[in-house]
Amino acid sequence: MNSLQHRLEAVLNRVISDSAALPQLRPLEGRVVAVSVKGLVRPIYFSVHDARVQLALAPAGQADVSISGTPGAFIRVIRSGFDPSIFRDGSLTLEGDPETIADLKTLLGALNLDAEEALAQVLGDTLAHKAANGARMFGHWAADATDSGTANAAEFLVEEARLLASRPRVERFIAGVDQLRDDAERLRQRIE
Repeated sequence: MNSLQHRLEAVLNRVISDSAALPQLRPLEGRVVAVSVKGLVRPIYFSVHDARVQLALAPAGQADVSISGTPGAFIRVIRSGFDPSIFRDGSLTLEGDPETIADLKTLLGALNLDAEEALAQVLGDTLAHKAANGARMFGHWAADATDSGTANAAEFLVEEARLLASRPRVERFIAGVDQLRDDAERLRQRIE
């Protein structure tokens, strides 16, 4: 992992530098963060020394913060920061020193990550482009599958289980209620 480790460190430090996030990195100086990705055998530790991120397979001391979660959760954190919904659904856990967690959130919020460019620095242009296209295609497929699943569930509840009314039936019912209200108002006026 030594060559890959150095490449990843270079990419992380370049992203931090390009994002002008060095001021947000400095408060993490000397702190250790353990990152456990579900599916990987062992955690990866990162720490900050001399305003640079360093990665290691063994901690350089006790971890101040431990983050564990699914690969998708980490992608969501990188894209949009620490959204509370990521923690509520259990796909990401974060434990440790509250001050370090706050500093880590600040750093991630300051990053401007071009994932394809970062992958290109590690994997090369061709593989990075293919991986990014694959991720985009997967995202589109997942959105389509969700939409299709929702439509199928709605159709089942309307047509098969008869637990929900169809849109035309609801619209006819609402029109009927409106008509009844108008008729009742006209009748009230006649009676008066």
